[in-house]
Amino acid sequence: MRPWLRLGSLPPVLLLALLSVPLGHLCPAVCSCLDYHTVDCRDQGLPTVPNPFPLDVRKLLIADNHIQAIPADFFIFYGDLVYLDFSHNAIGSLEEGTFSSSGKLVFLDLSYNNLTQLPAGAFKAAAHLIKLSLGNNRLAEVDEAAFESLEQLQVLELNDNGLQTLAVAALDALPNLRSLRLEGNPWLCDCDFASLFSWLQENQSKLQKGLNEIQCSVPMEDRKIFISELSEGSFRDCKFSLSLTDLIIIIFSGVAVSIAAIVSSFILALIVNCFQRCAPSKDDDEDDDNGD
Repeated sequence: MRPWLRLGSLPPVLLLALLSVPLGHLCPAVCSCLDYHTVDCRDQGLPTVPNPFPLDVRKLLIADNHIQAIPADFFIFYGDLVYLDFSHNAIGSLEEGTFSSSGKLVFLDLSYNNLTQLPAGAFKAAAHLIKLSLGNNRLAEVDEAAFESLEQLQVLELNDNGLQTLAVAALDALPNLRSLRLEGNPWLCDCDFASLFSWLQENQSKLQKGLNEIQCSVPMEDRKIFISELSEGSFRDCKFSLSLTDLIIIIFSGVAVSIAAIVSSFILALIVNCFQRCAPSKDDDEDDDNGD
């Protein structure tokens, strides 16, 4: 079967011809167009995103395939999408600008993929997103600005990933968040986790599985404990702890001050020495008076 080409790679004449086709009449051969607005491409063994779709598609089901990437220009052509299910694929990263034209998107499922990190502004233009599913990936890093502009988001799933810590700023950017899943991650109960622990305590009602389902590893010990067993007192020693960056800054600041003090002392000594050499001595003044 002849593979479908990306719309953006088609010659202008052919692209215009496609655009002139009545809405709802384009449908990949491997997919089922249930109606003018719903396309079902699930479980077809697809290595890439097929196309073209109906230009007015609203709901796209493309789960259970082998897709490794979402084309960067995908939403340029399908900006009317409201519901998008890319779960159970092999997506390893999100290209910058992928969701730049996704202003109507409400539901996005990227669970069961191979994502390892979420960069700043990954979903920046998806301002109307209500539910974002990112569970069962390989996420080890989430930028504190990954969810910026998602002020309408109500459900966020980050369960069953590789997260050891998460910046509270990433969650504070979601004022309408009502349901959050964080269980199944290898959280590390160190000082970096203290702020997140405080946030979780204050927002227990938002945790879909509750504190009892979230575990963390105790530093220097080969054991895990449930978050519900911790308290603010568990992190009391962290209030006066310094990070490696803080220590480096303090050390370099001390060195800089010491060097500045040495240089200042040297300059002052030179000035004093010069003054002593240049100024006439008292004995010289008396000899001049006697000579007169």
